[in-house]
Amino acid sequence: MQTYLPQQEENLKAFIAQKGFPCVGAKTALHKEQIHHHHFGPLHDTSDNLDILDAIYRFIEGFNLQDDMFSSFVCTFEGPWDHSERQYERLLWEKLQQLYDIDSKLHGWDNHVSNDPDHADFSFSLGGHAFFIVCLNPASRRKSRRYDSPAIVFNLHQQFDQLRTEGKFEDFRDHIRKRDTVFSGGDNPMLDNHGSDSEAKQYSGRQLEENWQCPFHTNQEQQNNG
Repeated sequence: MQTYLPQQEENLKAFIAQKGFPCVGAKTALHKEQIHHHHFGPLHDTSDNLDILDAIYRFIEGFNLQDDMFSSFVCTFEGPWDHSERQYERLLWEKLQQLYDIDSKLHGWDNHVSNDPDHADFSFSLGGHAFFIVCLNPASRRKSRRYDSPAIVFNLHQQFDQLRTEGKFEDFRDHIRKRDTVFSGGDNPMLDNHGSDSEAKQYSGRQLEENWQCPFHTNQEQQNNG
């Protein structure tokens, strides 16, 4: 069940506002009061899935590209707090699979992106809209992903597409990467430019093995090539 906990919201704001935090998009969203935060029960609890989707659908419906650039939808969860980085990764993909399994009965995949997680043009999709996913958790080795409770950030891809249209995306991306190198104490080996490798490898924040296989799958009849 979704709950409103002021302390959780304040914790999230403080995390983004901390000095040197690399994601300038998140900092802009915070300044513009466009962090859409929702708190739920434990990450592994499936009883919240309909509430999560309902909140995401309302976020999509209310989003206006001209007025709401640099908006993020953030789910924080009431634990678990004692898992390993690999266990949080597993829970992330289980949650995304569960949300997709429900969503796919109502909406098709965003036809601007691939739904094959091995494809270079893959992006996760809910409500017919592509999202870039960011997982935060207490066990992350990267400081920029290490948060005091499990969290999933949903960033609408159309914001990045707009930056590309304006010729600003590469500078925006590279600026964040330089800041993250300083903040987290080293380069992120999982970063790739969109279109050169599947962005699915970036979602969990864990440094993956070369033979890593994404556990997410879609229904065959909904396959597309982006």
